[in-house]
Amino acid sequence: MGKVNSKSMHYSFKSKKKNRQHTSMNSFSSTSSTTSSSDISHSSLSSQDQPIPNDDELFHYVDNRKFYKWNEYLNYVYPVDNDETDRGQMQHFMYKHVWDGNFSSPIEQDLHSEFTRVLDVGCGSGTWILDMASEYQNAQFTGVDVAKLYPAEIKPQNVSFVQANVLVGLPFEDNTFDFIHMRFMLFAFTIKNWEIAINELVRVCKPGGYIELVEKDILWFNEGPFCKGARTVMADELREKKNMEIIISPTLQKILSQHSNVNHDEKVVPLGEWGGKLGKLYRDLYGWGAKNLKKVMTDIGFSEVEWNETVDICLKQLQERKGYDKIHRFWIQKKTFEELKQ
Repeated sequence: MGKVNSKSMHYSFKSKKKNRQHTSMNSFSSTSSTTSSSDISHSSLSSQDQPIPNDDELFHYVDNRKFYKWNEYLNYVYPVDNDETDRGQMQHFMYKHVWDGNFSSPIEQDLHSEFTRVLDVGCGSGTWILDMASEYQNAQFTGVDVAKLYPAEIKPQNVSFVQANVLVGLPFEDNTFDFIHMRFMLFAFTIKNWEIAINELVRVCKPGGYIELVEKDILWFNEGPFCKGARTVMADELREKKNMEIIISPTLQKILSQHSNVNHDEKVVPLGEWGGKLGKLYRDLYGWGAKNLKKVMTDIGFSEVEWNETVDICLKQLQERKGYDKIHRFWIQKKTFEELKQ
């Protein structure tokens, strides 16, 4: 492909969008319907009952980077390697700084009790768990992920890790945990997956316990026409070809509201040097993460060169226009048995 400029790329985005509009809308209508809780049944599994996949079953390699093999219950599009782990760890501490803490649910007092059990779903390398466990040394923390990226041996005494997939069923009894945390799953779940996962979190949460989700939409404010065109094509193609939704906060609000009253908070984060040290760090993390999406972007129709130049142009325009986005936290309190009887 020849040299990309913002004007020619914008017209390309508009053309692609117009040619595909009818098909993608029909696809969205057929896939975005929610799944009722009665359609989803998970037995209470022991850790021995859930089959543990080996690496050959889980992964394949593209350009010397490891990726999950896609199937109905495994849809993560980022690479699974040290580079992506490093990015996730940096993102954790940036988010902690932005929110001035690791959670919003009103559980601070409970975390000082040795009887409190906390679950982190999709824990990755365990950064959130390890950070929390060092601060709240009495509570018991469990991390769950489909791959063993977490430390198997060197970890605090109040931390354990389990290899499991929330979309297949968590290996815990009903009503086990006082607090359940899940974040950064935007590129791990299809539209259908979200409701399956949240229903499973509710199942293993104790009555009166809290469930908290942290996500950000791929939605920029003060964006220019090129950024809007690129983002719209990305959203349409992912929805049509991967059944993924990149503006997920309305969906999370809707699913969570089926279970309890939803609490929601958001933080505005600058994208670019115009926002000082935070804006520069966020811009770097955003570019890092976007370019780590190269494989799925080529899967849905971008060339590698086109995608890399699209990312660079978008970040440049967001800097020029003082662009920003928003990070969302949602939390609910599971109803008690008495409330369910009412």
